Amino acid sequence: MTAPDWHDELVLMAELSSVNNQIARYVLRLLDADAGRREPVSTLDEGMLGSRLVDLGHALQDHAAERAARMAERRIVREVPGRLVRQIQSCDKP
Repeated sequence: MTAPDWHDELVLMAELSSVNNQIARYVLRLLDADAGRREPVSTLDEGMLGSRLVDLGHALQDHAAERAARMAERRIVREVPGRLVRQIQSCDKP
C-alpha cells in the first residue's frame, strides 16, 4: 500500500469512527425525545447526518472496489461480487 493510499485509508477510518459516534448520539437523542426528556433532533441535523451517511457509504463502496481490484490483481480473491467487478472494470477504461 502506498503512502497516499494509507492516508486515504486512515481518513476513511476516522470518518467512519466519527459518524459512528454521531449515529449513537442521534439514537440516544431520539430515545430521549420519545421519553419526553429532550427536544427531538432538528430536521436540519437529521438531514445532515443522512447526507454524511450517504457520502461515507459511497466512499466505503469505492474503498471496497479498490481493495477487490488489488486483491484480484494478486489473485487473492477467487470471486468478486458482480457489482464490484463492474465498478473495477469501469475504472480500468481509459
